[in-house]
Amino acid sequence: MIVNNSSSAALAAYSSAAARKTSTDTSSARNSTDQTADTAQPGNTDSVRLSGTSTSYSNAIANYSPYFPVRSGMAADALVLGVSQPGATSSSKDKTFADVASDARKRMDEKYALMKDSGKPYDGSDTDRNSLMGDLDRRSLNAVATNEGGQFSTAEQAAAKGLMRQQERLATGYYSGPADQQKNFTDPYANDPIGRAKAALGFLDNMTAEEKTDPQWLIQHQTLSDALAQTGTEDSTTKKDKGHFHNLSEVLAGIDTDGSESKKAGSEEGSTSYVFEQVQAALRAMQ
Repeated sequence: MIVNNSSSAALAAYSSAAARKTSTDTSSARNSTDQTADTAQPGNTDSVRLSGTSTSYSNAIANYSPYFPVRSGMAADALVLGVSQPGATSSSKDKTFADVASDARKRMDEKYALMKDSGKPYDGSDTDRNSLMGDLDRRSLNAVATNEGGQFSTAEQAAAKGLMRQQERLATGYYSGPADQQKNFTDPYANDPIGRAKAALGFLDNMTAEEKTDPQWLIQHQTLSDALAQTGTEDSTTKKDKGHFHNLSEVLAGIDTDGSESKKAGSEEGSTSYVFEQVQAALRAMQ
């Protein structure tokens, strides 16, 4: 079994949300940043409960973990958390973006070495990709995807972009993960294009600071905001079963998952005009 020492910090940040009893060191429990302790009865054991943030993070990890399989002994908690909490920080916390990239390089090199030492070097599979980048939060993934500092290979950049796209798709109700797990996935926005659009907008709102500096972020955000305004969300219940509202990943890549439109030959992925046309087509279908 491979022991993943480099992911210990991420695992600590995403501790289990299960309630537990402790009979000693109550002052330590009270001082924990992620815990509050209540004394049940004088002289008896203390009841300890995790903060709302820790519970939310743990639940998010439990819900999406099956879609990010890893090697035995490794974890992908940071990747999983990025689905529902794209702005959560662990590997990139309190670092400049240049330092985030250097840290990601170091973490990945350590994972490569662990895999090689196990007798099975990195093979580029989805499982190995998840294992390689499993403790990178979304900000760290973005540093790899954008080749910050010029220290990541083309394959590594593509892998990071793929993981970020997977987070976006899962967050907006579209399955992305191992084929054998798809049967366990439920689209929370089925027949609810308004809910899907709001989820996409919420994901954009919670992206990392560096992602928000990309001009495309503003275009996508404005497009979705305008589209929601035009649908008249005050009366969304009368329209929720009509049409197909494109999710964030579709807007980013110009992909139409319901098959009603084919991707335009020669169109530039993510271009302003194509994004606008995609959303307008979705709006017309809802009217």
